[in-house]
Amino acid sequence: MSTQKNEIENLHKSELYLYFYGDSLSKERTIRECDYIEKYCSIKGEEKILDLACGHGRHSILFGERSHKVHGIDINKDFIQIAKNKSKDKNLDVEFVEGDILEVGFKEEFEIVLLLFNTLGFFDRQDTAKVFERISQSLVKGGKAFIDCKNRDHIIKEIKSYEVYEKGKDLMIDRLSFNPKYGTTTNNRIYIKDGKRYDTPFTMYSYNYTDLKYFIERASLKIQKVLGGWKDEEFDSDSRRIILILEKIK
Repeated sequence: MSTQKNEIENLHKSELYLYFYGDSLSKERTIRECDYIEKYCSIKGEEKILDLACGHGRHSILFGERSHKVHGIDINKDFIQIAKNKSKDKNLDVEFVEGDILEVGFKEEFEIVLLLFNTLGFFDRQDTAKVFERISQSLVKGGKAFIDCKNRDHIIKEIKSYEVYEKGKDLMIDRLSFNPKYGTTTNNRIYIKDGKRYDTPFTMYSYNYTDLKYFIERASLKIQKVLGGWKDEEFDSDSRRIILILEKIK
């Protein structure tokens, strides 16, 4: 069973999630990441880009500013509204839609599909296979997908029982455990903001390169390149992330 929708919604309460993560999601970081995506997906002209699980739209909006035609979809209605407001303020031709990425029905409409920052972790094996099928169906032949997720081989080496992030007097406390039978990490997260406690437990799935290769090949996609991070790192078992550049082959 994939991560429950209510768990995802609680985790991504915009007033909490963006408060604690906002400082790390700078404009400069977004520019670097979009440059990286353009480099490895050979983006040059005015491509049609599908941003799956687009969040509050920071990549979609920047690609819109670069004259690409972008469609962003996310299950979080608050994030989608934030993205719509930003796009409107900038007078951009970016379409944002609230929805489940498992239910997208595009047929060979996009040159580029993005799936970033461990969105795959919310899906079990059955639904992960569906995600790659949706990606493949959405791409034109020869189109590219840029996938970014955590590396299970590294997770099992680095996982800590707890981590604490402080912002002023506010806290984000992660309490972590890994289940090797199912390849899942459960995080009994607590947000403490303005003296109020918010419990947002959630469970995520993790995959290694071999897992992903299986899903990819079943979906008529081909791995063009694998990287270990956002700084041109070579991929190995110690890589924190798996970044895949895929091509639609038929």
